[in-house]
Amino acid sequence: MFPDEIQKRALKTWYPEGQEIHHDKLHPLIALAGEAGELLNLYKKDRYKPGAVVDRWAYIDELGDCLYYLAILAYQYGLTLDQLSQLNREKLRDGKNGWFENAEGL
Repeated sequence: MFPDEIQKRALKTWYPEGQEIHHDKLHPLIALAGEAGELLNLYKKDRYKPGAVVDRWAYIDELGDCLYYLAILAYQYGLTLDQLSQLNREKLRDGKNGWFENAEGL
């Protein structure tokens, strides 16, 4: 599934267009921070809790939750996930942030 399709499906579960909360940025922003916190908590358990075993699927599940709320926020700022990815790539491509592209664009 492509990023824009992920975003379209996420929006089908979000508050319907026309409801004021549909464009409220605070809700998905808080939720994204919470999901990132859950991701960090998994790492804490995995790293520091003796005997705890956190499998990679637990991380993947939390990353998916982060992607959901990121998709909503991108929409609320008028961007598709593809556009957001392209803007980020353009920002990083100059190498100032350690991302150099070769002649093939990789």
